[in-house]
Amino acid sequence: MARTISRSNLASFPLIAFAALIAGAMAARSTQLAVAATLLLLLFAIRQESRSAGLATLWVYWLLIPMVRRVIDLVSAAPSADPLSLLPFVATALLALMELRENRLSRRARTILALAAIGFLIGVPVGLSIDPVAMSFAAVAYVAGLSAFVLGWGDEVRPAFSSTLEQVLKVVLVPLALYGIAQYFFPLTSWDDNWVTSTDLGSIMAPQKGHIRVFSTLNSPFTFAIVLAVGILFVVAMRRRLNYKLLYLLPVSVALALTFVRSAWLSLVLGLIVYVAATKGRAAGKTVAVVLVCVAGLVVVGGSNPTTKAFTDRITSVGDPNDISSKERLETTSRLLPQSIGQPLGAGLGQAGLAANLNESSEAGVVDVDNGYVALLYQCGLLAFLMVIWAIVVSVGAAVRSLGRAPPEARPYRAAILGILVMLVVAEASADVLFGIPGVIFWYLAGLSVASVAGDRLREEKRGEEEDGGEPAINQLQPSAATP
Repeated sequence: MARTISRSNLASFPLIAFAALIAGAMAARSTQLAVAATLLLLLFAIRQESRSAGLATLWVYWLLIPMVRRVIDLVSAAPSADPLSLLPFVATALLALMELRENRLSRRARTILALAAIGFLIGVPVGLSIDPVAMSFAAVAYVAGLSAFVLGWGDEVRPAFSSTLEQVLKVVLVPLALYGIAQYFFPLTSWDDNWVTSTDLGSIMAPQKGHIRVFSTLNSPFTFAIVLAVGILFVVAMRRRLNYKLLYLLPVSVALALTFVRSAWLSLVLGLIVYVAATKGRAAGKTVAVVLVCVAGLVVVGGSNPTTKAFTDRITSVGDPNDISSKERLETTSRLLPQSIGQPLGAGLGQAGLAANLNESSEAGVVDVDNGYVALLYQCGLLAFLMVIWAIVVSVGAAVRSLGRAPPEARPYRAAILGILVMLVVAEASADVLFGIPGVIFWYLAGLSVASVAGDRLREEKRGEEEDGGEPAINQLQPSAATP
């Protein structure tokens, strides 16, 4: 049967043709700009045909675009403001806008979005006066990441779909882990080597001489480590035999170890503890116990191999008062906190973290802020900081309530979501997790959790009305009939 062309799809044809002409014109000026426009156009077209395929494509963009940038940089020098670096953020915001047309958010969800967005944007005026470029990138990154809340909401209110993030990670995580392992044990590809030598990543070198801390297709070891940790928690919650889980977790855990990101290891351990406590299940405890036994085995035999020795040395340095990175983190925090308290509107959005690398003004920002909470407080001020923290706390609280109301078959999945959210909240104390794909993952799962609580409440009201013999309540969370 031929597929019926809807009015919305028919109306999008001129837009697609116009965008294609723009992409062609851009190619003459910038390869990166042309590729970014083409990929954004492709995502829009896929989303028009299938929502689930569109969201899956978005997650693939987040995971693979950094490597695409590195490959293109070999043949065409990247401009100072690479449009490909903005593509995943713009793509996330685009799909979120499309979702808003199809879903009805609850009052609590709208309040979370509004307060968090206002909190981020309070630092815009000061940031704009200091450096518009750095401010613009930071504003797009934070707000676009926040917009993933709407995508998570949309996944939860569609009973036919599970988390698109979980589905994609289950497919791509092992290949990404194997690529990362190859980066450690074999010579780097030309695009990865060019990235390492041309990018100012001071912490890229591994403790073992002559090796790097792996980053796979992403752009930093920390980002890769966080994605691996998220995937591990999802895999632990899978309804699979233990042997299958361990076969899956082995390359992922090795790749995580080779990132040498201690904060990700610590955060993952806390997330696993939350997961086991939440599920109260023997099967979950067995899986986590086997993972921890493998790690302990590496520690015991660590002296017999340079790689395992480097790993165990990194583990045993956690909490060492003489550790250089810990000292630098404490010094930066103690220096920025008094400045932050004295600036009600903050030092300006874009004046701390990765966005500060784009700073072209005479007032240089603080690039190395190994604490996401301090970075936010420094950029936006105390009031904005409290707004965002409120949104974070409410989101985690929603995950707790969602777990409490979950039926037995859904409990492992919701426990994994709670574990991931807790893990990211802990990791925020060591890096700006709300910036980039970790932030998109956090707000996506936050939206999913808030929608889950709202859906449970409506279902309880519906059952109550049916038991009383009245008309069943209409589920206001369900997407409209026009949803593709």
